[in-house]
Amino acid sequence: MSLGMIRYRVERPDGEFLSEFSTNALDVAEERIARIRKHVPDLKVTETPDD
Repeated sequence: MSLGMIRYRVERPDGEFLSEFSTNALDVAEERIARIRKHVPDLKVTETPDD
């Protein structure tokens, strides 16, 4: 049984690591990324399956 988890890696445009987290709730991911984006507008977000 798959939980459908997605791992999100958030980096600055220059590649500096900022955050990494897993969730299966898209709204939680969008909210968290939006909070970071307030301080770093040009984020690079990578999504990969985390099952």
